[in-house]
Amino acid sequence: MSETKVYDASCHCGDVKYKVRLTFPPKPGYYDAETIRIYKCNCSTCHKLALFHLRPIHPADDFIVTCPTDIEELGSYSPYTGFAKFYFCKKCGTRTFGLGAYWEQVDLDVEKWAGNENSEGKVQKVWKSNPKDLEYEVDGKKESKTMHYVSVNAVTIEDGQGIDLREWHDKGWIFYVQNRDQTKGEDIRKREPHPSGMY
Repeated sequence: MSETKVYDASCHCGDVKYKVRLTFPPKPGYYDAETIRIYKCNCSTCHKLALFHLRPIHPADDFIVTCPTDIEELGSYSPYTGFAKFYFCKKCGTRTFGLGAYWEQVDLDVEKWAGNENSEGKVQKVWKSNPKDLEYEVDGKKESKTMHYVSVNAVTIEDGQGIDLREWHDKGWIFYVQNRDQTKGEDIRKREPHPSGMY
């Protein structure tokens, strides 16, 4: 039986706070559109940043940043093409989430957004994400597609909310993704990381 719930998350010092809506358990397929994705990637960026990816189903609707009020207060690192940025707290250094999208600040009743129908209607400014057009070249032709990438660092979800990261491994919910060597063939698997990856 699946359960959808909003989880609180933060950096170590608490200067960065966000909320993410997740539905557990995930469906079995990595490419299933209507499921959260839990994975560890062996590319040099994800490996060296020690990212434990947890991707919500609907990035625009299932993820908000409540603190800081100015997104420019976050540190960011943008490898390779610059499409995705990996954000971190400038004070404690915790990597909190990655985003390949546009930021938009909106006024939101956070309690109602989180599912509390008895909300008092208190509105606050939060940051949400919107899809971004990614331009690239194929055989000398320019092409574009709309992308919306949001991945939170699973280890930043607060304790005491019913999440046990050990359970994810024991139940085989974690996928291991091969992005370091594209010639290897098998790119997604469970139970064991690809070379240079981590458990």
